[in-house]
Amino acid sequence: MARGRADFDGHALRVLRATRPVDGRLLSAAALAARVGTSKARILAYENNHSVPEPARIAELARVFRIPPDRLSASDARHLSVRDLRVHAGLTAEQVAVSLGVSRRTYRDVESMARLPVRDDGTLRIRLAACLGVPLGRINRALHHHPLAIARRAQIADHLTALFERAHETRFPAVVPPDDERLRAVAALVQRVPTVVCRLVNNELVRYRRLLRGQAMAELEAAYAEDEHAARAAKERRRRFTGLVETAPARSAEVLSSFLAEAMSARQWRAMVSLVDTGAEGIAVRHPSDANADVWSALLERSFVTRIVHVEQGVHVYVLSARGLNAMRGEFRMYACLYPRIATPLLFRHLLVATQGRSQGRSQGRGKRSPRREDRVRKEPQPITTAEG
Repeated sequence: MARGRADFDGHALRVLRATRPVDGRLLSAAALAARVGTSKARILAYENNHSVPEPARIAELARVFRIPPDRLSASDARHLSVRDLRVHAGLTAEQVAVSLGVSRRTYRDVESMARLPVRDDGTLRIRLAACLGVPLGRINRALHHHPLAIARRAQIADHLTALFERAHETRFPAVVPPDDERLRAVAALVQRVPTVVCRLVNNELVRYRRLLRGQAMAELEAAYAEDEHAARAAKERRRRFTGLVETAPARSAEVLSSFLAEAMSARQWRAMVSLVDTGAEGIAVRHPSDANADVWSALLERSFVTRIVHVEQGVHVYVLSARGLNAMRGEFRMYACLYPRIATPLLFRHLLVATQGRSQGRSQGRGKRSPRREDRVRKEPQPITTAEG
């Protein structure tokens, strides 16, 4: 490909011009040049890959044919980086940073390191997708497949592999203390304080130990099977559990990275807990005077709530959406680790007590007793205007 500032496929442009009508007719090279303000010779140079258009010109060409700019990319669209998507949109990094309302340095970290700001309210990826004119899934894939993001998850998996070794010790709680060197390394990689990461890692350790228990039970069933059919079924279960055990550190690294990158803020989580405990009636707030207007706006943008506007009363009623309920059902245990001072939703409280009470209660270190989870979750839900937990 000729030298240039953008990833561009001249052949794709030539195919579009020959097969995609614009305003009812196929465009000649001269007609296309007139539409984007250049010469026929330059269009032909683009199509023959002798010249590479600037990002703004790529955006103009895409608008003529009414297609996304990445359709003119020489790369597989599934592996485009955030920078590629920005270039195809014809925007500079400074323009995107201004649109997102963040500093140039913060946006540079997103683009070059696939790092979202720690205090993001969960909407930056959504706003970035809207700014670049691409689906949210495209942004998520670009961040997930960034080489540095992949390297970070691999490092986290290596540390978790070593930490998970203590799950093989019998007759002792499988607990990682906050001052463990490897746990602190994981905390640095995910940009969270060690005490928070300690609770999350111990939650993953509990899951890992359940896999070990399932693997051991499957081995016993295979050894003492009463017939060939039972033996085959037990061996299949053992094979499945063995695969889960072997890949557990890598899967936990994915879970921790994804959860912390997309986690709701403490105020958002408290609002969601209040919605669950309130029920179908929802919560009525007055806009814009309500102190948590920004919280509700962020949850609405993430499709976790729906809004009913009562113009006469001057209030907005927020109700938990199906997407929000599914998000809570799948991650309430991790949010209990992330924000232990916020009461667990009543709907899930018995599940948390049954599965994680004792393990999480002793997560601060072997031989030391922290307040049990049963004691903590019995608190009544706090108002959503309370300071962050």
